[in-house]
Amino acid sequence: MPRLKYPEMRMELLGYLRKFKDLNYQMKVWVNHDFPADVQYDHLDWAIHFIFDDTDLGSDARMAIGEILLDGQEAALMGQLVDAINAVFEAYGTDMPDSFYMQVGEWTRVVACAERAFDCLEESNAAGCPEPLD
Repeated sequence: MPRLKYPEMRMELLGYLRKFKDLNYQMKVWVNHDFPADVQYDHLDWAIHFIFDDTDLGSDARMAIGEILLDGQEAALMGQLVDAINAVFEAYGTDMPDSFYMQVGEWTRVVACAERAFDCLEESNAAGCPEPLD
């Protein structure tokens, strides 16, 4: 894998993508606060802040190429995830409880986009990334 400026942030991103792609985890941990033994606290806000505030992913994922993303394919997949999250927030606002977001129909696209992005980043392009969703 090519050298990245912030490989530890890539690992953090993978952790958030793993959570975004797992609705069971979201309901168990983010909603019901039933934390795994190795987790003291976790919630949706942390994942949102990482993507939208701590990185360039929320504004232009291409800016993260060479920093935490390897290429344009990863950036395109992250861009789709950002678009899916933005669609939920545009439709329902940002002040609803986590459980509300996870129950709206648009959340299924968030989960699907997160899974595609996770699979791509996890593989580090060894087998190639899936095509972005239409």
